[in-house]
Amino acid sequence: MNRLLFIAFILSNVLTAQVKITGKVVTPENSPVAFAEVILFGKGPVPIKDQVTNEKGEFIIEYKPGSYKLQISQFNSVLYTKQIELTSDLDLGEIIANPVQELAAVVITQKKELVERKVDRLVFNIENTISTAGGDAMDALKITPGIQIQNETINIVGKSTVRVLLDDKMIELGQEELTNLLKSIPAENIKSIEVITTPPAKYEALGNSGLVNIRLKKAKKDSWNLSLGTGYLQRHHDGEGSNTSNFIYNQNKLSMSASLNYRSGGIYLEQESRVHFTDELWALNYPLQKNYKMLNGILSMQYIATPKWVVGFQYLTNINKTDTDATRSLLIYDNDTNEINKNITSVGYAFLRPTLHSFNLFNEYKLNPTGGKMFVNLDYFKYKSDDSRPYDGTSEEYNPPKEQFFTGINNNNQNISNFSAKIDFETPLEWMNLGFGGKVSFSDTKNLISTFNSDFTDQPVTDLPLEDFEFSYKENVQAVYVSGNKKFSDNLESQVGLRVENTQAKSYDVALDQSVNKNYTKLFPSVNISYTPQQGSVYRLSYSRRIERPTFAQLNPNIAYINPFQSIQGNPLLQPAFIDNFEFIYSYKKLESKLYYSHDKNVFMQISTPDPDTNVVRIITQNIFNMERYGISEIYVFNKLKGWTSNNTADFNYTKSRSLIESTSGVEGFNLKLATNNDFVLNDKKTVLLNLNYWYVFPKTEGFVKLDASSSTAVTLQYLLNDNLRISLKANDIFRTEKIKFNPTVNGVYQEYSLYNDSRYVQVYLNYRLGSKKAKVTNRNTGNEEERKRVGN
Repeated sequence: MNRLLFIAFILSNVLTAQVKITGKVVTPENSPVAFAEVILFGKGPVPIKDQVTNEKGEFIIEYKPGSYKLQISQFNSVLYTKQIELTSDLDLGEIIANPVQELAAVVITQKKELVERKVDRLVFNIENTISTAGGDAMDALKITPGIQIQNETINIVGKSTVRVLLDDKMIELGQEELTNLLKSIPAENIKSIEVITTPPAKYEALGNSGLVNIRLKKAKKDSWNLSLGTGYLQRHHDGEGSNTSNFIYNQNKLSMSASLNYRSGGIYLEQESRVHFTDELWALNYPLQKNYKMLNGILSMQYIATPKWVVGFQYLTNINKTDTDATRSLLIYDNDTNEINKNITSVGYAFLRPTLHSFNLFNEYKLNPTGGKMFVNLDYFKYKSDDSRPYDGTSEEYNPPKEQFFTGINNNNQNISNFSAKIDFETPLEWMNLGFGGKVSFSDTKNLISTFNSDFTDQPVTDLPLEDFEFSYKENVQAVYVSGNKKFSDNLESQVGLRVENTQAKSYDVALDQSVNKNYTKLFPSVNISYTPQQGSVYRLSYSRRIERPTFAQLNPNIAYINPFQSIQGNPLLQPAFIDNFEFIYSYKKLESKLYYSHDKNVFMQISTPDPDTNVVRIITQNIFNMERYGISEIYVFNKLKGWTSNNTADFNYTKSRSLIESTSGVEGFNLKLATNNDFVLNDKKTVLLNLNYWYVFPKTEGFVKLDASSSTAVTLQYLLNDNLRISLKANDIFRTEKIKFNPTVNGVYQEYSLYNDSRYVQVYLNYRLGSKKAKVTNRNTGNEEERKRVGN
């Protein structure tokens, strides 16, 4: 018995005995590489042992005998890999680290497809296209499969609006400021655009139809790069000049990026409406002449303090000055005689001065050798807007003759601040990759409103006694989540997550001495399953639940008058909307087919509500309808002919809406959109490039309105003088068909609206790049990934 115990003891020591791996990492110039990570992998992708080289580049790893892969990396760059067989102590001697050769090998052996599919997103590799040369991020989004942009509103085709991220960091700006920021990012700096219709649980649940993530190009180590651009755009009425600059630096342990961009110009917006009352037709023509100056910038820095700790910050600012002049003519016709009974003319102005300052402090910690990480983000932003909207006008009646006057003004001083803290953990396990974390957010909005409306008077009004009142809104959100990614085999993968968000909101109207409290806790699950039966063929099934919270401006009860009969206002009683999205996708080589279903509950938007008794029209944001959407979409990339790449999409769906208010009814019907984007290389040297882009939206239904057909045709020509200088010429909306026309019926009153944002223009753009061709700046998630978007004007 004692002999057996002795033999068992000897065998256990033999089986568990560890051997040593030693070596020294040096550069091609024979300099030691300090603080490089030496990682040992087994059969799977999860590291089983980790060590850091000392100041002399030396390392020692002890582990049991077996077959392994040894990898050496530093600052996210792989320096060396080797398959090893451990039977006894192994001395690798001097290991020459040469990341340039490895990177070159990757580039040579594999080129990314124009459109890729991952388990939870579609990836459009825009760096492989030529269509947006000289353009900006908005131009890039216009040609992204599954994305539709009309009147500068970003939608997923067949669905509603989405949220936009920049390198995984959500851009928390209002629609106008978001557009300004995206127009300041040169398209040539964009690597890819990800369309995430079922986002994982780690992302905020905000964003009713999903997320769009814009990934910027990375640069290599030890380099700097400066890109300067200037352009001029001529519309029918106005011009616009732009200057852009982007700087990237990466040296040793410090990396930074900076962007400063300026736009100045004007745009003429055509707007018309016809309101059919029982006895009268109200025909309003209200064009807007908008002149603007916009400055925005981003500064980001990070420092690798230790091999396991990275710290940095990001600062973003937007400073805008916009002056709007609107001359409005309202003709009131008698329905029986078709004669003009009254002519109301008004001149209104809007002087807007919004500013935004946002600051993010981030930390990334490596927790263990198996790849576990912790991310900590602290965020603060301050938004301030001083808006003044004066107006005055006359009312002229013809039978009997009578002239009256009116005047008014609306001033709104808005201050919004938000602080948020966010922590995320990534824990690779042998059986799955686990992620979990949480976030707290505190928002405080204060509005000081001064207003006066004279109504109709017999004499011009010279005295404007302002009435002041305050409106405040506070919102706190606490969220926790857990998610897991499991690869069952080479052809089956799943991603499952659950996010819980608890919200407390309180608004208070001083004038009414009334407060509204909202407290709710909601669950947001997400599921993504991917199955690959054979190479080039993939099935995907996904589900996610999302929330859309009202913006701070939509909650503001402030009233802005067009004239005494017509006004626009917010609604502090708005409730959030909730959206359930289901998708089944089949991809085969260059073709992707998708079946989808979405159920939108409690959808809110602006609705023009006429009073048939007084003929007063109030435009107010309300929770209006629930909507179901059934659809099928196709994406096909054609590149069989040399010098021609064609990206084509088609979306066909049926929507059915049920109204939540008595004043209007939901509509239902079929919708269809077709789009094609084509790149051509016109010469052998590949220095003359051409792009043709066209989309057409058939008449469609949406919520409680029916919209007419619209389309757009664009042509871009680019000439490459050399590797650094590019010139492009673009003509957009050539046939002036990118118009929006819709016809709601509210309170039994039929209305017609027509909007055109003067999107037909010719643009010339020059871009010059200097510095090294390397780059490598890492962008970070921030914690206030919901709140900044909601500060819109």
